Amino acid sequence: MSDVVLRGGPPVHPWVFRKRVHDVRGRPRDGDVVALWTREGRACGFGFWHSRSLVAVRVLSYVPDRPPDGVWLRERLAAAERIRVGDLRLPDVTDAWRTCHGEADGLPGLVVDRYGDAAVASLFSVGWYRRLAEVEAAAREVLGVRRFVARTDERTAVMEGFRCDPPPDAGRVEVSERGTRYLVDLGGGHKTGFFLDQRDHRDLVARLARGRRVFDGMTYTGGFALAAATRGAPASVVAVDLDEKALAVGRESAARNGASVDFRHGDVFDALRAYVAGPPEARPDLLVVDPAKWAKDRAGLRAAMSKYADLNRLAISAVADGGMVLTCSCSGLVATDEFVGMLRGVALDLRRELRFLHVGGAAPDHPVSSSFPEGRYLKCVLLSPGPAGDGPGRSERPGSARDDEPEPLTEDVGTR
Repeated sequence: MSDVVLRGGPPVHPWVFRKRVHDVRGRPRDGDVVALWTREGRACGFGFWHSRSLVAVRVLSYVPDRPPDGVWLRERLAAAERIRVGDLRLPDVTDAWRTCHGEADGLPGLVVDRYGDAAVASLFSVGWYRRLAEVEAAAREVLGVRRFVARTDERTAVMEGFRCDPPPDAGRVEVSERGTRYLVDLGGGHKTGFFLDQRDHRDLVARLARGRRVFDGMTYTGGFALAAATRGAPASVVAVDLDEKALAVGRESAARNGASVDFRHGDVFDALRAYVAGPPEARPDLLVVDPAKWAKDRAGLRAAMSKYADLNRLAISAVADGGMVLTCSCSGLVATDEFVGMLRGVALDLRRELRFLHVGGAAPDHPVSSSFPEGRYLKCVLLSPGPAGDGPGRSERPGSARDDEPEPLTEDVGTR
């Protein structure tokens, strides 16, 4: 085993960037497990090596006297599953959850989602790709699944130098969540086939849907729409997406549930503009927008924030008076405060007061590690817009001082 000597002491983060590498002793291949040392000669753990990545080492263990092996992998996976089953008691509400959430479960670069009797692994490190047989064996043993599918996204394939495409016959599986049946395409679609992280917000939408006209924008396979239609007794449900294959899966899920959902192929921006231009009585009372990851790197962050603002201006303008909007972002580069700040800016643009009723994140089977706060990626804000024109706006004096920023607080003004 090769050794990697670090600058600045032992690692305190699961990613060791290239600038922290002082020396490499040996000739490790990309994906090899290497031993980590300080310059003072202190052993401090093990990790996956990658010579061409900005992240030179993904730290697998901070324990220097036990190299990670197949037994270690099964132990980590079993510990992660115990949290979902024993602590969170997810089998009480569903048969689909995230068993392993990468860094937060001590397995950086590895995501494992279970869907009934199937498991889908997303690989973000060449180290896991080289040990795919061990990952599959561990998943089958620990989770008791009969089917196993591995996949990676295009960005990871380019950055890590490997490709792991799911087999064309990966098939589909039906899962249940609080009584609603969903079909999941194990080899196709986004992420691992379904947005498990939105489980609790689907429940929120179902509880709010009663008697309301529901609009689910960027619906994918109909997650929010089906939750509303099957459990919420809504007046109507419209679901829009550009992915025709995903819509076909959603329609089949609706049929299996005996649910009435108007799935429409189209662009959500166009659909929202049509609501704004149409009669007010036709507008939805509960409107959901859950776009894909628009900020994929820091170079694209500004453009992504502008796109989020455009989407939410339309969403807030399109919802019926007295209605609610659930708006989401899964871009990890966008912090919660930044997302809420963008919404505040939209409120000023529209001269409408927004009441934030709920600000949440991913379901608890997507935990965040204290050493990896970057793992907090999903933002979901439920808001209630006030009447049009009845709110503060931006200053109309060009070049004037910003008059929409409060003075710094000098005392605690909380009401609790």
